[in-house]
Order: sequence, then structure tokens, then C-alpha cells
Amino acid sequence: MLLPSCASAAGLPGLLTNTGGKPFVVRPAQVIYTGDGSGVLGGFTGKGPLRRFGALRWSSWGRHQALGSGAVWLDDCIPNCAKGTFHPYAVRVHAFAPSAGHFTRLTLRYTFEGREVVDRRRLVKVGRSYTYG
Repeated sequence: MLLPSCASAAGLPGLLTNTGGKPFVVRPAQVIYTGDGSGVLGGFTGKGPLRRFGALRWSSWGRHQALGSGAVWLDDCIPNCAKGTFHPYAVRVHAFAPSAGHFTRLTLRYTFEGREVVDRRRLVKVGRSYTYG
């Protein structure tokens, strides 16, 4: 069974990926959600466009929200972000608030250094591009 891969497929909203392919994708394997590339959503297996980051698993994807899980890969930026090492942490992903064919809100929940992190992002248009702010 083939699943829709672009935002217009089946009229479902897409999620901004920033992975170099189409900007908005239904059920993307990976999402670069930070402007500097230091945060990547993926999985623990070596699949997806950026193989080292694996692929997200989407338990549901509808017109109003999407729920998924996988790994959030965070760059430790030691000695700097360009030469840092990425480390994976289990994550739950919630995309919601669709507008103009795109989910405009993204919430990530994961544990980092023993504490629960709830990272809330909003889709922002900057000129002709989009990013998460």
C-alpha cells in the first residue's frame, strides 16, 4: 500500500520538513525543526533521506492533527555546532492547527538529562520560505 507523500495528496495537510525535498510532506520520515540544523526528528533506524537519523513512525495523520513517535536527534555542539555529535532521545510528536494545507503547530515531548521537555513550535513564513519559531 502506498501512502501519500506530498501535502496535496488526499487533501491532507503537510508538515514542513526542511530536509531538501518538497517543503511540506504528509507523513515525513524526517523533519529538521531548528533553523540551524541542530535538531532533527527521525527514528532509531537508518532509513529516510538523512539515513543516520532514521524515520519517524506516524500512528495517525488526519485533517486536524498528526501523532507520531521516534527520536529527536540533538547536536551537543561540542566543541561547536558544526563539529558536534548528535544524540537521540525518544520523542512523541504532535502536529496540529492546519491552515492553507499545512500544519502550523508542532509539539515535541521528550526526556533530556532527567527532565521532561515540552518543545512547542510554530510555523513562521520568512519572505518566501518557512521555518519553525
